[in-house]
Amino acid sequence: MTVAQSTDSAFEADQALLTGVLREVIALGEGEDALALLDEAVELGQRARRGSEDDADALAQLVADLDLDRMEVLVRALTRWFQLINLAEDNERVRRLRGRDAADPQTPRSGSLREAIGLLASSGVTRGQLVRLLSQAELRLVMTAHPTEARRRTTIDKLARVFAVLHELDERSAPDREDARRRLLATVQELWGSDDIRAAELTVLDEVRGGLVHFASTLADAVPRIYRDLERAIAESYPAGDGEPVEIPPLLGFGSWIGGDRDGNPFVTPQITLDALELMREQCLRLLESGMEQLAGRLSLSERLTGHPTGLTAILARGELEFPELAATLAGLNPEEPYRRALTFMRERIRTTQSRGAGAYETPAELLEDLDAVKRSLCDGSGALTANAELEDFIRQVQVFGFHYARLDIREHAQVHHRTLHEIYGRLGVCDDYGGLSEGERLELLQRQIADRRPLVPTDIERFSPSTRETIETFRMLRETLAESNRGAIQTYIVSGTEGPADVLEVLLLMKECSLCAAGGEQAQLRIVPLLEAGATLEAGPRTIAALLDMPVYREALRSVGDEQEVMIGYSDSNKDIGYLASGWAAYTAQVRIAEVLRQRGAGWLFFHGRGGAVGRGGGPTNRAIRALPARTVGARLKMTEQGEVLTAKYAVAQIAHRELELATSATLATGRANPHSESARFDALMDEMAAESAAKYRAIVAEDPDFVRFFEAVTPVSEISRLRLGSRPAKRSRAAGIDDLRAIPWVFSWTQSRILLPGWLGLGTALRGARERHGLEPLRQMRDEWPFFESLLSNAEMGCAKADLQIARRYVALWHDVEPRERIWRALEAELELTIAELVTIGGGDRLLDAEPVLQASIARRNPAVDPLSFVQVELTRRLRASGSDGDGSEQLHRVSQLTINGIASGLRNTG
Repeated sequence: MTVAQSTDSAFEADQALLTGVLREVIALGEGEDALALLDEAVELGQRARRGSEDDADALAQLVADLDLDRMEVLVRALTRWFQLINLAEDNERVRRLRGRDAADPQTPRSGSLREAIGLLASSGVTRGQLVRLLSQAELRLVMTAHPTEARRRTTIDKLARVFAVLHELDERSAPDREDARRRLLATVQELWGSDDIRAAELTVLDEVRGGLVHFASTLADAVPRIYRDLERAIAESYPAGDGEPVEIPPLLGFGSWIGGDRDGNPFVTPQITLDALELMREQCLRLLESGMEQLAGRLSLSERLTGHPTGLTAILARGELEFPELAATLAGLNPEEPYRRALTFMRERIRTTQSRGAGAYETPAELLEDLDAVKRSLCDGSGALTANAELEDFIRQVQVFGFHYARLDIREHAQVHHRTLHEIYGRLGVCDDYGGLSEGERLELLQRQIADRRPLVPTDIERFSPSTRETIETFRMLRETLAESNRGAIQTYIVSGTEGPADVLEVLLLMKECSLCAAGGEQAQLRIVPLLEAGATLEAGPRTIAALLDMPVYREALRSVGDEQEVMIGYSDSNKDIGYLASGWAAYTAQVRIAEVLRQRGAGWLFFHGRGGAVGRGGGPTNRAIRALPARTVGARLKMTEQGEVLTAKYAVAQIAHRELELATSATLATGRANPHSESARFDALMDEMAAESAAKYRAIVAEDPDFVRFFEAVTPVSEISRLRLGSRPAKRSRAAGIDDLRAIPWVFSWTQSRILLPGWLGLGTALRGARERHGLEPLRQMRDEWPFFESLLSNAEMGCAKADLQIARRYVALWHDVEPRERIWRALEAELELTIAELVTIGGGDRLLDAEPVLQASIARRNPAVDPLSFVQVELTRRLRASGSDGDGSEQLHRVSQLTINGIASGLRNTG
């Protein structure tokens, strides 16, 4: 197997080492014939990519002649190679970061906190303004269990071990390469012998455990490092001699949907949500217990040498009272070490907190009080340096993680609340046909019921249907858990499918009925967050928010949670609805208009961005995405999702986890001084034109062509993706046919697998050409150079188009035998993709896509010859599956190998959904 060459010798060495190890393992396990097959397939793929149609046909024939056993070996070999090369690229990224800092330590690296704070200082931000900015800053990264992580947990763990060996080779001055190769051979052999197909469906709690892995493995160390980086950056740009030291509040935090996202997932029950919270609590407290034990071991200061501490009296007295046996032991072991005794008592309280026993900490704030007392005591004595080392890092962990690692958001679809109230009103004789009321009538009834002190829902709910009972039980569960041991662990209730203010008021009424707020909206315990997803709901978003804030019952509820409205912006469904460019612009303008509505009414706001990993779902580099948000809508405050394979790509490796947190935090702080682009009105008008033209082109193909659904189902592996055990949530919200009810994730994943990547470009080329012909090239280039939003829009589209491949896509298209509609639709798509590529290259001023991003360009070029054989295999397997029928001979093995190709292509492209 030959691979495209890299210009970096260290990367080449990693690539050669991993490729050699894999080949040795394959030869041992499968024989030389397997290597010969692998080499022949890749060689044909390379020649076909250079334009040889004969070699492409030869590759197709080679694959067609394979039996399923040999085909599976080929797929596994290519998939494992991609997984290993992904690690080599990750290691090269770490190497580049380290080399950049070593080469020019005086210049902040791009995207660093040092750069962000330096830019704030150079732009005239005073110390006082910085303090105010930090006091309001918030970045919350929300982990979700969207089913886009195609790799199993066991695979991810083995790959982490391989990466550790690579990194060790770089770190040591005289590494033992023979020993490293021995360990790599053992791990890669384990990897080769492990199945990539899950034997059983993932449960919700499996997903919870998977999401929590990153906290203990990388984030626990990366988070304190981020705060230390920020401290150093501030000290450099705002020296202490110029005023009081700048205190840094806990501005970085985490959230989770895993176990709280009920939308379309029947497995997320009230009990599962409680179980998820318990898992989060158990694992977080275990981390804190371990950390406290380490601190207690290190803080061995003797009062005979350093003097009697002034601030530990209360901690020691309570510890002796609550834990007399431990106190007696410590008195004998550490009689002159008060810090060790105090921290051991605190460790015991954390341990007791896990079991909710006597002496437990009630809240993270109570633990922080004790930690602050220890820190003050050290600083007042002779331990200031000690206080500002590991103890300060532990304090940061408690501030950021609390007792659950992350806040759990609850999400449910608006239709569920609507159906629930329709049944309640009907059964209780309040309203015979709530679903038939006009919007105005619904709003009037809901406001009246929220203001009414009399309960609507009876204590006994057995008479209601199972779905209505479960909805009521969910709200009752939230009341109980917030009142007891999970206080502060849930803050937000998200309403997906929000179309108008009634969808939000329905949740407020259910909260009132379950004692999550008082009559009139007072004392509300949850933020209600509308999720604006489709093009029409984004357009209506400002009117929805304005109507809500003008209602006394809702405004009272908002005041109860800090008078700050959280609004979630969805990118996936709007992209499926109106296409890439129009969707991006609709989300952008909605934020601008909603922020203005809230500003006029004196309320604060926080935008929550539901970004996926793929370009068609709002994906792309995080730093660039944050900087591309509308000026004066962020103000250093935002939430954003981290979905699917993004979690592992960002947080599986410690150095990359730190870099990703750095990029996101620095970009968030930079938005505190964001200014509108200089040609705001002119650029906005151009975008309005392009969005309309783009949406028209997109909908003419996707929504208006009566044969498009059949085309999609025939030329993509969407049915196989729906079978793949990627997560606990079904691929569709309901049993409805067509793409409207298909979740955005399998929609994007399917187009990615077939190498068409339609959600990342359809309609863009037509819009860019129209704008260029009407206004000339220079305005578009000016927009790209001066407006981060437009630059990000084009850059992400370039990446999507670079991963698309017309030659491969044509072979998927040929799977559909209905020639007339197939050719009609494909000609339109083919022409639009070619147009989009041409327009992007013209605006970029280069010769090819991604000329401005040579590292990414080289990565795609390196992978393509090995991804192509997998695509040929997938096409052949799809053809066989459709010929055999779902119950045909060999169907089970056909499905199995087909699913392996899905994993392989996802690894090769580094994209799922």
